[in-house]
Amino acid sequence: MSGDGRVAQLWRHPVKSLQGERLTAVTVDSRGVVGDRSWGVRDTASGTLLSAKRHPRLLLATATVGGEGVIVSTPGHAPVAGRDADAALSDLVGRRVRVEVAPEVGPAFVDEAPLHLLTDSALADWDVRRFRPNVLLDTPLDLDELVGGRLALGAVTVEIVKRTRRCGMTTAAQPGLAKDVGVLRTLALERDLCQGVYARVVTSGRIAADDAIRVT
Repeated sequence: MSGDGRVAQLWRHPVKSLQGERLTAVTVDSRGVVGDRSWGVRDTASGTLLSAKRHPRLLLATATVGGEGVIVSTPGHAPVAGRDADAALSDLVGRRVRVEVAPEVGPAFVDEAPLHLLTDSALADWDVRRFRPNVLLDTPLDLDELVGGRLALGAVTVEIVKRTRRCGMTTAAQPGLAKDVGVLRTLALERDLCQGVYARVVTSGRIAADDAIRVT
């Protein structure tokens, strides 16, 4: 490894709380990875934006970017878009919902910050999908110790703003993964329920897999 490590994996989750797509390179701007959490699932009756924290079946669906929209796959059904995607997700969660694009101004449908970073050493034997980072890093650095500092990821510079506090969403069943309440129990015992860090974007640009990283 050169510098302080390298970028091991890159992930984009086009629709909040749905499975995402692993990419070899991403473009990052002030809102995070372009296309990440740029859509959400809206309950048509209440107007509430749904999250897998309360609707874990969302994690059984997958979304990929297709043209100017998204393509959604649900268990046992072919990929669909537009109104067909709305119908497929409505069947999955048991209520009428629609896929809605995030406003062009302001943050996308992220929780607390544009980017989420995690190291492979912190990940250990868990599946990366349980924690949904944008960037998985192969590094000896402890990101918890870098809160308030800056990190260069390829051409992108980020400021690490806080540790990521985890919830029951990490334990939910996903395609190929059984429900595992031990995930949260272990994090509570060993990491104060935190895993990974949130970051804001200081310098926009491109990140590719195997790009060097360094503390700035």
